[in-house]
Amino acid sequence: MAEKKKTSGALAIFTKEYKYEGLILLFLSIIAIVLGAMVLIGESSSGTSGLTINDNVFLIGDYPKAFAWILVILGVMSLLLAVWPFYKPSISELKRVSWASRGTLFQNTATVFAFVLIMALFFLLSDYLLGFVLKFFDWFAGKMPL
Repeated sequence: MAEKKKTSGALAIFTKEYKYEGLILLFLSIIAIVLGAMVLIGESSSGTSGLTINDNVFLIGDYPKAFAWILVILGVMSLLLAVWPFYKPSISELKRVSWASRGTLFQNTATVFAFVLIMALFFLLSDYLLGFVLKFFDWFAGKMPL
């Protein structure tokens, strides 16, 4: 009979995946980045925009720019951790993609550019002809008696 491993309560909480933890982390990372940027703006400008940290605050008041940069860096790292699970499956899929050869790539690129050029000329000609037709109707409306 196999023995069941016992895990501590704290370890069970940290290893369990919660339904909305990625969204919460994304939200908190954006808040951290915005707050850090606002502190940087407030500390670098003499105007009233941005946030300023009072000098009386322990440790943070002495180094507000360092605190703001740490907040921004932690926010960016949290943002990467929140977004990474969405991109992780894509990397394995990209490894299985069969990419086009150089000749095929250039041929398809030339085909797309030719199509765009033809469509641009078509719309340019259509615009010119519709403008001519509208001028003709304006001229014709001026010649008609009421």
